[in-house]
Amino acid sequence: MSVLEEFPVVPVHVTDDISYNVLDWQRHGARRMIKHYLNLDSCLSQAFDMARYYHLPVGNLPEDISIFGSDLFLARHLRKHNHLLWLSPTARPDLGGKEADDSRLVMESDERGSVEINTPGCFSTVCVELDIQSLAVNTILQSQHVNDMEGGASAGVSFDVIQHASLEDMISGNQGANAVASYDETALCSNTFRILKSMVVSWVREITQYHNVYADNQVMHFYRWLRSPSSLLYDPALHRTLLNMMKKIFLQLVAEFKRLGSSVVYGNFNRIILSTKKRRIDDAISYVEYITKSIHSREIFHSLSITFSRCWEFLLWMDPANHGGVKGKVPSSILYGETGTDKKKKGKKEREDEASEEEEEEELEEERSEDEDEVEDLIESNWNIMQYLPQAASCQKYFLMIISAYIAAVYHSMREELRRNAPGATPIKRRGGSQVSQPAAGDISALPGMITFSQEYVSSELTQNIFTITQKIQKKVCGTRSVAQPSEMFPVLPGSHLPLNNPALEFIKYVCQVLSLDANIVNQVNKLKRDLLRLVEVGEFSEDAQFRDPCNSYVLPEVICHQCNFCRDLDLCKDPSVAPDGSVLPQWFCSNCQAQYDTDYIETALLEALQKKLMSYTLQDLECAKCRGVKEANMPLYCSCAGDFSLTFSTKSFTEQVDVFRSIAAHYNMNFLLENIDWILRMNS
Repeated sequence: MSVLEEFPVVPVHVTDDISYNVLDWQRHGARRMIKHYLNLDSCLSQAFDMARYYHLPVGNLPEDISIFGSDLFLARHLRKHNHLLWLSPTARPDLGGKEADDSRLVMESDERGSVEINTPGCFSTVCVELDIQSLAVNTILQSQHVNDMEGGASAGVSFDVIQHASLEDMISGNQGANAVASYDETALCSNTFRILKSMVVSWVREITQYHNVYADNQVMHFYRWLRSPSSLLYDPALHRTLLNMMKKIFLQLVAEFKRLGSSVVYGNFNRIILSTKKRRIDDAISYVEYITKSIHSREIFHSLSITFSRCWEFLLWMDPANHGGVKGKVPSSILYGETGTDKKKKGKKEREDEASEEEEEEELEEERSEDEDEVEDLIESNWNIMQYLPQAASCQKYFLMIISAYIAAVYHSMREELRRNAPGATPIKRRGGSQVSQPAAGDISALPGMITFSQEYVSSELTQNIFTITQKIQKKVCGTRSVAQPSEMFPVLPGSHLPLNNPALEFIKYVCQVLSLDANIVNQVNKLKRDLLRLVEVGEFSEDAQFRDPCNSYVLPEVICHQCNFCRDLDLCKDPSVAPDGSVLPQWFCSNCQAQYDTDYIETALLEALQKKLMSYTLQDLECAKCRGVKEANMPLYCSCAGDFSLTFSTKSFTEQVDVFRSIAAHYNMNFLLENIDWILRMNS
C-alpha cells in the first residue's frame, strides 16, 4: 500500500503527563486516545487558524510551531530582500563551507553572559524587587537609539555605515575597503539585523492593530528562537549583536533608576532590586509607580515590561544565593493589580464616607501590635553558605538562629525609633552605651538610634551568645589542623571546592562575614572575630582566618523554561534543589512557574559550553609577559622587547573550570558529560 505514504496526514501533537507503567496500560492508553479523538474538533479548528496565519498546509505544522514560524517568517523576509538562506540543522549556519574553517563560531566569548550588578550591604529602608520582561523585543525595536545613547556611531552597532559589496564586485574580486569588515561576523550581519527588526515590527503591528494572538505568541518566543541552536536560521552573530545591545539598554535602565533617586542592590536582565530610601511600604510602592511611569515615558523603554514582585522592610544582602531580611506586607490593592488612579478614587470615597484621624490612629496601633507578633514569621532566610556547614552539633541551626536574631532585633529597634519620631510623639533621649560608638559608615539612611542599638547589641548580647555556641561546637566536634585533608563531617555539594575540616572555625568565619555586611558594626564584628579566633587558636591574619566562598559558581546563561518561556541565568552550583534531609536532588525548577527543567537539555548545554571553553583555550592568543603585547607572528620564540610569551588564559584557571563541570556532572548523574571530561583530562595529561 505505497499509495498511503502520499496520503495527507494531520498530526495532533499532544503531551500527556500520565504514566503508562501500570499493568492495565492498554485501558489507560485507549481512554486517553478516545478523549483526544473526541476533542478533535477544537484541535483541528485551532490548527486551521494557525495554518491560515503561517500560510502553511495544515499537515505541515510541526510540534514547536513558534520556532518553525520564526524561521519561516524570516526566510520569507530574506527572500523578499534577495538574501541567500543559511538554513542548517546544526549549530553552525551554512555559509557555503566557510563555517567549517572558522572556529570563532564555536568559541566561548566573554560577552555571551548577561550583565549582573551586585551591591552587598545592609539596607534599612524598603527594598523592592521588580520583574523585567520583553527586554530583547524592546531592544530590537529601539535599536536605532543605541548609537544616540553612546553619543555617536560605532562600527559594532552602526548598521548602515558599512557599504556591502555589489554582486559584480564579488565576482570580480574587487571588494575594496568593504573586505576589511570581514574580521567580525557581527559587522557583516547588519542587513540581516535590519530585516530581522522589520519582521518583529510587523508582529508588533499585528498585535496592536488586530490583536492577533499568533503574532503575540511569536513575539513571546522570539528570543528563545534567536538563541536556540536547533532553529534552522540560527546565527551566532545575530544573537551576539542583539545581546550586546541588550547590555547597553540594561545599563541605561540602571542609570535611569539611579537618576530617579534609588540605588540598585542587585540587577540582571530578569529582575532589579532597588533600595527606595522610603520607610513605609505605601510610600515605596507609590515611588516605584512614579519611577516606572517615568521610565516608560522615555521612548527607549517604551516596550519594556516592569512589574512589582515583592519587597523587604529590612534586607541583609550578600548575593542572590545569600540574603535575608524582613519581608514587607504588600497591600491587597497591589496584589490584585490596582493602579494608582484606582487607589486614589477609592481613597477619595473612603475619606468622604468614613475617614477620621482617630480611626486612622487606632488602625495604626493595631498594625503595630500585629507587626510585633509577626516579625518572626516574616523573616526570610536564604543562605547558601549555611548548607556548607556540618549538620553535626547543630552548626546550621545555630548559624540561622544568630543571623535571624540579629535581623529581628535591629528591625524592632528601627520600628521603635520610627514610632518615637512620628508626628505627635514625645521625644525620648536614648541612654548611651559605655563603649564609644562607631560613626555611620554604611547605609546613610540608617537611623541614629538603630545604629547605636546594633553596635551595643553586637558588643554585648550577641557576643555572649556566639561565644557560648562556639564553645559548644568546639566541644562536640573537634576540627583537625591538617588543611590538606577535608573532614567527612562537612557536606559535599555541587559547588564544594575547599578542604573544610574545622567546624568551629568555619562557623566563626561565616557568621562574622554575614554580620559585617552591615557597615555600621564593622568595628564591633572585627573585635568579635578576633576574640573568637583566639578561642579556636587561629591567628587573626592567617590564611585560615580569611573568608572564602565555600561554593563555586557556574552560571548557565539564558536557560529558557519550555512551560512559561521564562528566560534566566541558572547557577548550577548555588541554585540546587535540596531535599529535607539535606541531600541535593538531581533537578532544577523554574523560578517563575516552578516547572522542572529538562536535565538532558542542561547536560547538552553544559557539554556545548565545555567544548567552547576547550576551543577557546586551544585557539587563545599568546601575550608577552613583559609588555603585554599579543604575539603576531608564529615563529618568534621571544617578543620584540625580549620578553617571554605566556598564555592569555592560564592552564590553572581552565583546570578549575573543568573541575566545576566534573563536580556538577558527578552530583547530577550526567554520565555523558563525565565521560567527556575524563577523556579531555586523559588526553591532556
